[in-house]
Amino acid sequence: MATKATLTLKGLDEYLEKIAAAGKDVDEAAARAVLAGAEVLQEGMRNRVPVRTGNLRENIRIFGPEWDGNFVFCEVGLIHRRGWTDADTARYGNAQEYGTSSMAAQPYIRPTIAEDGKKARDAMKESLEESGVL
Repeated sequence: MATKATLTLKGLDEYLEKIAAAGKDVDEAAARAVLAGAEVLQEGMRNRVPVRTGNLRENIRIFGPEWDGNFVFCEVGLIHRRGWTDADTARYGNAQEYGTSSMAAQPYIRPTIAEDGKKARDAMKESLEESGVL
């Protein structure tokens, strides 16, 4: 089981229509915006993750942006199913995030989402502004 957060760009149809009306590439603008938000979350997770050897921190990665129809997303975290993080590191990351019967949790993903979610949205908004949307 991978430990990750998924960052999506939804509810911005009005802004994306403005990009299209201005003759800009909507897909590219949306992808850049989601990636900007993902980078904020990656930094937050890397700053909060408990560090013993640094392996866990170095395995916090971004996959994407990817498209599923009109839905654009990035995955941020320990991405085991993509083959980027080995199973032992993924299990260790889950143990750190949620704890075990013999170890207290040292969460780094949930606090990042709670505390840096607005920063991520602001980074996405700024990216869209740079695309001429806002």
